[in-house]
Amino acid sequence: MVAIIESRPPPANDVVALPRPFAPAVTPLFTDPRRAAHERASVDCMGRRLARLLGREFRAQALPGLPGYFIPMETLTREEAAMRGIGCAAHLFGGVVPHAFVATKLVTHGLVEGGAHAPDGWAHALGDALGDAVLPGYSVFTAADLRRAVADLLAQGRVRCKLAHARGGNGQRVVDSLSALEAWLATVDADEIQAGVVAELNLEEAVTFSVGCVEVGGQSIAYFGTQRTVRTPRGEEVYGGSQLRVARGGLDQLQHVPLPAQAHEAIAKVQHYEAQIVAAYPGFFASRRNYDLVHGLDADGQARCGVLEQSWRFGGASPAEILALEALAAQPDIAWLDASTHERWRDEPVPDDAVVYFDGQVASLGRLVKYARVSLDGCHA
Repeated sequence: MVAIIESRPPPANDVVALPRPFAPAVTPLFTDPRRAAHERASVDCMGRRLARLLGREFRAQALPGLPGYFIPMETLTREEAAMRGIGCAAHLFGGVVPHAFVATKLVTHGLVEGGAHAPDGWAHALGDALGDAVLPGYSVFTAADLRRAVADLLAQGRVRCKLAHARGGNGQRVVDSLSALEAWLATVDADEIQAGVVAELNLEEAVTFSVGCVEVGGQSIAYFGTQRTVRTPRGEEVYGGSQLRVARGGLDQLQHVPLPAQAHEAIAKVQHYEAQIVAAYPGFFASRRNYDLVHGLDADGQARCGVLEQSWRFGGASPAEILALEALAAQPDIAWLDASTHERWRDEPVPDDAVVYFDGQVASLGRLVKYARVSLDGCHA
């Protein structure tokens, strides 16, 4: 049994409604039927809060032929957006791309030398333009190109291979030899390789950062944070939540809040990465832009940092983003705050101030609890 819970539902006068960019209802949008029940529950719960924040109705399903403010679980293509009347970032909590592959981690790297296989619309100059905003790596679409890419990268250390459409740390393998690559390839279907694989330098003692921006109803926030992982009852290490420091405004406003030393390099890399994506793929727009970066040591013990991938859709950190938007709208004297999401597979106490957006059984894995929190301690300007 799935339970969607808000441990402290805000009263109507507890949230400041932002200016309405347009009138339609807030509606979740599920374009992938494989989405798990707990992911759908997260969007449903947070969609209701977003509707209250915008001062409009929440509707679980879109009415045919009517426009809406949509919350997609996937980044939309231009064609998918046009079918729903989405023409700009003010029409959705997410993003729109000119080609489906632009929404994947494939755009983070260029092709391996001699690699001729790429989808239509591929921006061949982008890989070089991204420079050191990303780690050394390649995007490939055949097993032969993957072997060539891994052989080249192994000279610098271990290599992480990632299926383009996998999420949450799934569909990956770190290899230290070509024989290890062959063992992994034996477990991967040919159509998954054809859909795209990223091969990039693996970092040791790695920490994953999150850098992002959200624009909703005329209000903008930006954040820097770190991700944590948890183990499922099966022993798999998966996404376990994010800890974010959130400021009003765009990424440039993060320079005015306390951040760790590595944050400013990471933010600069994200700014360069995003600028190059926008230049390479005209027609892209998004109101929710999240970037994962890794910081760690290469095989020589040198510290490196690079963007791994982007998320222009409702994601794991979005409940924290929405709670931060609520708190900053309600308390205009606050310049920044801390917000976090948590995903737990163990029975542990949930803090009294948490907003629980899923508490239920997940397939054969057991009970999963997902919640978000906001902390205002020390955040006053």
